[in-house]
Amino acid sequence: MVQNESETWSSEDTLRVLIASDIHLGYLENDAVRGEDSFIAFEEVLSLAVQYDVDFILLGGDLFDHAKPSPSCMYKCTEIIRKYCFGDKPIGVELLSDQLQNFSRVINYEDPNLNISYPILSIHGNHDDPVGQGSISSLDILSITGLVNYFGKWSDYTQVRVSPVLMQKGETKVSLYGLSHLKDQRLSRLFGEKKVEMDLLEDNNDWFNILVLHQNRADRGHSNYIPESVLPKFLDLVIWGHEHDSQVFAIKDIKRENENFCVVQPGSTVATSLAAGEALPKHCVLLQLHKKEYILTPLPLKTVRPFIFKTVVLSEENLGEDNIKENERVQSFLKGKVEEAIEEANKIRSGDPKQPKLPLVRLSVFYEHEGQDFNRIRFGQNFNGMVANPNDILIMKREKKIREHKEKEEVEEVDMGRAAVEANDVESLLRTYYAAVPPEKRLAVLSVRAITEAVRDFTLKRDDGVFRRVLEGHRRRCVDFLLESTAETEDEVKQQIRLCKESLDATDEEQLKGIIEKAASRPKVVVESDESEPELEQSTESGRGRGRGTRGRAARGRGRGRGRAAAVEPPSPSPERRTPRRSAAQKTTMWLQNLTAERSSRRRRDSSEIEISD
Repeated sequence: MVQNESETWSSEDTLRVLIASDIHLGYLENDAVRGEDSFIAFEEVLSLAVQYDVDFILLGGDLFDHAKPSPSCMYKCTEIIRKYCFGDKPIGVELLSDQLQNFSRVINYEDPNLNISYPILSIHGNHDDPVGQGSISSLDILSITGLVNYFGKWSDYTQVRVSPVLMQKGETKVSLYGLSHLKDQRLSRLFGEKKVEMDLLEDNNDWFNILVLHQNRADRGHSNYIPESVLPKFLDLVIWGHEHDSQVFAIKDIKRENENFCVVQPGSTVATSLAAGEALPKHCVLLQLHKKEYILTPLPLKTVRPFIFKTVVLSEENLGEDNIKENERVQSFLKGKVEEAIEEANKIRSGDPKQPKLPLVRLSVFYEHEGQDFNRIRFGQNFNGMVANPNDILIMKREKKIREHKEKEEVEEVDMGRAAVEANDVESLLRTYYAAVPPEKRLAVLSVRAITEAVRDFTLKRDDGVFRRVLEGHRRRCVDFLLESTAETEDEVKQQIRLCKESLDATDEEQLKGIIEKAASRPKVVVESDESEPELEQSTESGRGRGRGTRGRAARGRGRGRGRAAAVEPPSPSPERRTPRRSAAQKTTMWLQNLTAERSSRRRRDSSEIEISD
């Protein structure tokens, strides 16, 4: 139930804003069951904007699930926006700030070629941030077509200065600060160095200050989140994107002097991971603002697929003492739990005809020993047609008791299945994996940081060439490092490679990226190996040489239709004088090739031994 404005609030002075975040359009779009979920929820959000006749819609990032949305995803997004946001309704909000500075172009509702009834203002998130040539975001495409007003985009990562979007409706004035997604570590460092500035208006007391950002809010380790304490105190309201659990409460208040700002965390509109936080009810938020007074009203989304999450600890359950196998008793018990969850999901259905029928169910199961484990995929097939996610209903984790922790050795083997569950993103999982592998299997040349960032850019930004650039950059950097040394023996080469990797690991993040990009962009330099050196004189002197004498080369040349080896006379018999640097380069090239082949073979053998349980 939406709380009405105070009787003293006139409609001409009351600004109404619909707030949503993390729409993730295109999530699992190729899934036959869940492919339409993100679009259905987005359509409901915009329909609520029309229902409550808001002045504009404010999105907190991650409108898209991928930085390069598919044509089908862009088509559906465009269709939905045009359906609900275009029209002849007059806009009562006046824009006072420099539009070119805020949006890089004229705001869409002031474009004479467009008829906009409900403008959308949005920052970008980590899933739809700029990528590729020209650093173009999917939001740039929507912006240039007049569908979305994109603000808060940054190109200078050494310092951030935010100029607000100034809007006014009657006597209500809003200064809207947009801070699109930056890497949490980078932004945390910039805050610590006092390099994040927000332009404060001279008559600030007359303005209601809103900040919308897309960063980690929960503590995920040192410098891997943004504490609320670093944000400016003059803010009245902070809209926090990126966190998917919805934390919004009905509020009617006015900020008093020396009080902290209010934080609104809308959460996602679609479940993109089967975690406990995603099972909370999904919302968007209606903000009603009159001068410095405001009302926040959560609006439950009725078209979201029902999701039930439960935790089961088998040691705390009575599984019976039947004569059947223990894992069969466990399966029978868990089947009952899944059936209970399906019934619970049916009870919380909204009744909206557009709400998907099949629920999401996830059981997080802690088991005591291997005898209680079983094939989870086969278990899930019992619920085909009953749940939307039959292949990942269960997540099994080994229960760890206190006494077991005390008995374990200092170096404990990492449970990658559990690490996969607890990891916040794929980068965290990779860092955990590389830290857990034995020393003899660890990366000898590549930087773990560069690899994890490459995986992130590939998965989120669809940057297909990132791995080639990173691998080529590391290889060339390593060769340069070796050429600058005087290493000749294999042990000396290994030592120099280790030093090269240590120097890369200790390099600042921005410098590391620059080193790799610079090395990868250089034209290739071919270093001739011993095979390309004139060895005919050696065969002349020894009669046999290395098995590559004149006779062998001439025969090989004739056999392949290459006459150059047979026709060209051997050079002067005086042997070439080789410097230690050239010798090291030749040995290094062969050694790196052998190392790469050996590691590739080892990875193929080891890949069958790594099993990450869901």
